Amino acid sequence: MTSLADDLEFAKALAAEAAAVALERQSQLSTQEKKNRSFVTDLDIDLERFIRQRIAARFPDDSLTGEELATSGGGGPRRWCIDPIDGTGNLVHGFPLWSISIGLIDGGEPVLGVIAIPPLHEIYWATKGGGAWCNGHPLSALDADDFHDHDNVCASTNALRTIDPRSIPGRIRDIGSACCELAFVTSGRVRACVFLGEQTHDLAAGAVMAAEAGCWFARLNGEMLTLGGFVASTPIRIPTLIAPPRRLERLLRTLKPLPSASAASPAFPRPFHPEA
Repeated sequence: MTSLADDLEFAKALAAEAAAVALERQSQLSTQEKKNRSFVTDLDIDLERFIRQRIAARFPDDSLTGEELATSGGGGPRRWCIDPIDGTGNLVHGFPLWSISIGLIDGGEPVLGVIAIPPLHEIYWATKGGGAWCNGHPLSALDADDFHDHDNVCASTNALRTIDPRSIPGRIRDIGSACCELAFVTSGRVRACVFLGEQTHDLAAGAVMAAEAGCWFARLNGEMLTLGGFVASTPIRIPTLIAPPRRLERLLRTLKPLPSASAASPAFPRPFHPEA
């Protein structure tokens, strides 16, 4: 695997440029509903095209995948995963937590991630073995044997339809952007995340950050996942936890499925709609 330093600087600059465009256009959007009833805007499409064009010009052998457009690019072992706006529903409703995500997978292993959160003027990044960072400051997930009553624990809407919320410690949050939630677990704003239904473009960049900040990955049934295994298992079909080790162990001991969900199927209790 070659050095990722130049790739990282390119991706950071690209995310910053895309963030500037998004902030300029956020109040003038053309919005449509997709088949799964999630929103897509002209900004989503334009940003993904813009990011793809820049990556393709620099790395013509790399493949390109994203939320809105078909796979393109070359046939090499590297794959860029793009989520032009993660949290489009938030953006459409003026809720200021949405993000731009650029992740790189090399030979099946996530190795680089950049997430810009334009409303907060924050850019998070990580490379495998290079740590996790936000605006130049190193990040480390905060671990403990238990959760405080006011610790933020993020659980996606899909996850909350399968897990008994009474078994989730702390304060339950659903931010509406998996990328924001993964970024926040690296910075300590969020203590843990629970996902269900997310796709590769939702997780590729943030998973690298979470791993580099000291988080582990596990399914609700107790199966531990590697970083590569976590991203490869998308769309996530069994509730999956991301947290530093001791907090993860605490969650695995106490989280319980909803009775109706448990009766349906222990492996994947209820139908779900993949996250946009």
